[in-house]
Amino acid sequence: MPHTFKRFTTQVIYFLVIPFFFLAFAAFYKPFNIDTLLNTSKASFSFNITMMMCIILLVMVISRLTLYFSRALRNMTMPWYRIWCIMEIVVSAFFVALYTTLIGDWKMQYFEILVNVAAYLTLVLIFPYALLELALTLSATKHAAETADATDAMLHFYDSRHSLKFVVSAENILYIKADENYITIHYLEGERKKTYEMRSSMKRIEETCLANGILRCHRSFFINPAHVKALRKDKENAIVAELNIPGETPIPVSKTYYEDLVKVL
Repeated sequence: MPHTFKRFTTQVIYFLVIPFFFLAFAAFYKPFNIDTLLNTSKASFSFNITMMMCIILLVMVISRLTLYFSRALRNMTMPWYRIWCIMEIVVSAFFVALYTTLIGDWKMQYFEILVNVAAYLTLVLIFPYALLELALTLSATKHAAETADATDAMLHFYDSRHSLKFVVSAENILYIKADENYITIHYLEGERKKTYEMRSSMKRIEETCLANGILRCHRSFFINPAHVKALRKDKENAIVAELNIPGETPIPVSKTYYEDLVKVL
């Protein structure tokens, strides 16, 4: 799955766009005579449709935060991501159907209402889901193209005070190691290996590294895939990356980032 789908801002976009699209679409177009259905003695159409929007919003917030903080996104493929999206619609349908059952005096049973609500939500919400996926895919494609063209790009590293401290070509970086509030950049200058230490954090440099093809492989390491010779297991059965630099210490690779690294090797 492209990294664009894994960002926290992407999850925020989803749980804002999906419910508010539903509200706008239902309020303006009133498809399938929904205004007649939701004009009950207990509440107006506007109130009922707003309550449904709030239900979908709550489901989306819980779903997207769970998805992000459980780190399920790390190794998720696009088919599984689409299944997750479908499940968001299904769960929303369960609660919207429950609300619909409570506000009206229907001859239908709950499960009959659930089928109708699920069909309605699917037909309405398939549009924002599809448009968001298309936009994110195009963004990821553009980002990948820019990354491919930036092999010789210069990386600018800033410290915690936003002061420029170090500039180096992306292709010369071997790996970057973090240690508490400091990072150490291991790089090549000609045929010689050098290091540069500065006050910063993995989070601060992550966007710069990813934009230039330097991938995270461990909680404390970024690595340049161009210098990886092999991936193997060490004596303790942990995965490590061997670099194409003689005598260089193998770099640990955690299971969380293993798949992302394998895809570019």
